[in-house]
Amino acid sequence: MIQAQSLLKVVDNSGAKLVKCIKVKKKGGKSYANVGDIVIVAVQSLRPRYGRRIRLKMNKSEIHHGVIVQTRRLFRNKGGVGLSFNCNSVVLVTPNLKPLGTRISATLPTRLRNLKWAKLAAMAKRII
Repeated sequence: MIQAQSLLKVVDNSGAKLVKCIKVKKKGGKSYANVGDIVIVAVQSLRPRYGRRIRLKMNKSEIHHGVIVQTRRLFRNKGGVGLSFNCNSVVLVTPNLKPLGTRISATLPTRLRNLKWAKLAAMAKRII
């Protein structure tokens, strides 16, 4: 479960490396987020730039929207199969819910495809 002040790893190539959760959106009073939920995050650290021509899409301490794609907490599907990951991860999106990056370098759960995030599932390296 992700809540305010949680540190999250960014698994896309948008330029951020580590972000901090500020607020969980559209949960109806609940203060935690699971896989597929939208959160508002602040950039804590950036990926290193290799060469001068690479232009970063963001700066430190900017505010962005993100989608939770991996959590350490075990969640079960309707078949009873449980799945958990080794870190809490997020993919950054625009306010219009389009991805900021072009590649996702992590394994995503199939649950995201059912939760209107088929675009993220198509960009992923692997789906479990």
